[in-house]
Amino acid sequence: MSILDRYLLRELANAWLTGLAVFVSFLMVGEVFRKGIELLFALGAPPSDVLRWSLLALPNLVAWSLPITTLFAAIMTIGRMSHDLETTAMSAAGISFGRLLLPIGVMAAGISVLSFLLNAFFAPPTYGAADSLLWRYRAGGGAVTDLEFREPSKGPPRLIGGAKRFNPKANELQNVWLLETTDKGERVFLQAAKAKWHHDRWEFNDGFVQIISPDKPMARQRFEKLLRPTALRRPTELSADRKRFAPNRLNLLELTEQIRQLKNWSMPKVIVNEYVVEWHNRFSLALGCFILAMLGAPVALWLRRGGSVAIGISIVLFLLYYLVWNIGCQLSETGKLPPMVGSHLANLIGIGGTMGLLTKLR
Repeated sequence: MSILDRYLLRELANAWLTGLAVFVSFLMVGEVFRKGIELLFALGAPPSDVLRWSLLALPNLVAWSLPITTLFAAIMTIGRMSHDLETTAMSAAGISFGRLLLPIGVMAAGISVLSFLLNAFFAPPTYGAADSLLWRYRAGGGAVTDLEFREPSKGPPRLIGGAKRFNPKANELQNVWLLETTDKGERVFLQAAKAKWHHDRWEFNDGFVQIISPDKPMARQRFEKLLRPTALRRPTELSADRKRFAPNRLNLLELTEQIRQLKNWSMPKVIVNEYVVEWHNRFSLALGCFILAMLGAPVALWLRRGGSVAIGISIVLFLLYYLVWNIGCQLSETGKLPPMVGSHLANLIGIGGTMGLLTKLR
């Protein structure tokens, strides 16, 4: 490793650590403090549970901070060097800008690996546990959103599903869907606007039921009211841990297995796409760290600015990246784009922008 490489890596590391502290703190103010205050004062949780929730949520905040932190480090370092004419001196000494990209790429590749490990294996279960902890306190005081089901919770599932809203006081689910395998081997897909616990079973309202039998034609029927036995537990037994089965709460291996099961059960494409897009996101967000660093370096050389300007440019570029990524994910989940294309849409545009800027700088 040359003196130039060690110098650049040291400057990049200092800027990266500074950016990580700034952006994680920023997310903590918006996420941890807000929900921590809710837990402590509105929901009456003890300080130990507030601290536990904060620690469980921290890996997810770090994972989300890595792309913008890596972008910030590249822009801050190259911007300062360009402003101080260090890049000009290096160019006069025969050192090309492409040579400067080598240590940036090495650092960004290492951060991409870290980002992948966090997003794929560590952040989902820890944030799922944090979400479940918050859910338990919220369930005691009112409705809960985005609930996921899986029965039984371990082993091959007999039933999976979800509800947009659960009101434990009214024993009511809203915007609910279920996919259940019966003892006869039939697969029953049910979707309803509302489900309410009625005596000893769930009563579903305003929806449709579709039965797929191995030896009979597929049957589909709409209903206004339907009382039927199901493996879904009674409201008092719905565990907060069930929120961990949301796609963004599963690690990569669990997510892969869930996608396989959904496809085997011939689930509607819009439901499968949600899980497939999340699977691709584990890779796209990690790759985004590398691409944003490669994009930020030529942008900084062109602007010849560091300091507060670097922070502003980093935030703007990341917001644009996040906007395009979010649009791509939405289009993929609705089936308008292939999941891989939608998840990597921001990365594809970032690669194109990087290549264009590097071409102009030659």
